[in-house]
Amino acid sequence: MKRLAAALLFLSIALPSMAWTRAADLRIAEKSAALAPPDLRLLLDKYHDDYFHGVDDALATEGTDIHRRRLRERIEAQTRGIVQMIRTNQPMSAVVAQLGNLSHLVGDANNPFHIGDDDAAAHADFEQYFERRLARFSPVFYGVDPNFTLNHYLDKVFTRTTNLGPLMTEEYKNGDGSTFDDRSTAFGVASVCYSHAITDTVNLYYYIWKSAGGSTRPMRGGFNAH
Repeated sequence: MKRLAAALLFLSIALPSMAWTRAADLRIAEKSAALAPPDLRLLLDKYHDDYFHGVDDALATEGTDIHRRRLRERIEAQTRGIVQMIRTNQPMSAVVAQLGNLSHLVGDANNPFHIGDDDAAAHADFEQYFERRLARFSPVFYGVDPNFTLNHYLDKVFTRTTNLGPLMTEEYKNGDGSTFDDRSTAFGVASVCYSHAITDTVNLYYYIWKSAGGSTRPMRGGFNAH
């Protein structure tokens, strides 16, 4: 019984480290909402609590097979599902909650330790490091993709994040979050991941809103997301 209790305690501690921390997730969601299509942004503001509840609901499923190995499929299904919810006049509070859920999933897709197999200790350390450095990141919005297609865009997201993996593996051979400074590869990767998580979420929000018949006024690239 003691061994079982110890195992459950370990799992309760370990599972939350499988994603960005809650503080990081909420920051990504908040910045993404600020750059959403104007009409959608009004709804995200109106149902602010539902939006953040959606983020928390996604966090609660961390560590499951669908959340890791099937992350791309889940993002695609979630995106198309939200479009259908809007088209069929589902309550906007529920739609906004699912947009928060999607923001979390896109954040995961921009975490190099979340894509494929990884070093669990480095994974957890990097996410704590990411939260500690949030205030020092200067997020950049890279713009709405004028040629957006869902499958092609997700291909780019997952390829980009996968390519960052070796950089972080090499970085953790030489140190950890307690030794990385603001000139380190780790800081650069974390900052880029943050900006891309926001940009990718916003692009999906534009796609969803436009596909559901909403009005969009695309923003130009290079917008600073402060």
